[in-house]
Amino acid sequence: MIVILGHATKFEYLGNVSINDRTLNTETKLQSRFLRLYKSEWLSKETYDQIRPVGSQPPRMYGLPKVNKENIPMRLILSMLSSAQPELDKWLADILKPVLQIYTGFCIPDFFWFAEFIRDVKGSSNTGYLCSYDISRLFTNVPLDETIGICTDSLYRGFLTKPSFPEHIFLELMGLDTNSVEFSFDGNMYRQVDGAAMGSPLGPTFANIFVGFKKTAF
Repeated sequence: MIVILGHATKFEYLGNVSINDRTLNTETKLQSRFLRLYKSEWLSKETYDQIRPVGSQPPRMYGLPKVNKENIPMRLILSMLSSAQPELDKWLADILKPVLQIYTGFCIPDFFWFAEFIRDVKGSSNTGYLCSYDISRLFTNVPLDETIGICTDSLYRGFLTKPSFPEHIFLELMGLDTNSVEFSFDGNMYRQVDGAAMGSPLGPTFANIFVGFKKTAF
């Protein structure tokens, strides 16, 4: 875990939790900005009440062992249940559902669906090949700025119905949600400086949109 968190292009070490936990500052910043957006009528009362954080705790990072792989590497999981961002995550993920539908036409819901699907595939082994490709550490390797740009173009310059607020507010909210994620691990605080957080509702959305967009580019 320490080796993975030591990747300077993905994570920034902040120091001991006792003096570097800025969760209260993050909560206050989000509360203040959401209140201004509500008073400016860019957010409804329902949305404001939904995404406004209260009593936030720092997200916690932990690792799940990949027992099917050599040397049993770790998969990073970020628990954000009590953090300042999860309700904002969920709300933004709902806004991005139309974008997700554009780029995920070939996504499958789970392995069980795929197992049922291939049972009905016609043909024999000499007519084709079944290949599997793996993206190493997919979530942390999703470039945030590029993916947010894809989402913005799709929502504001495509054929989709635009959100009820202007583009600059959408970009600000995406930035507040993705650029301020600080978490604890083993008594220390870190900041994720790029990539999607695995454990955030936006993580799978960002990963699917980015990979689907790249697929269409070919």
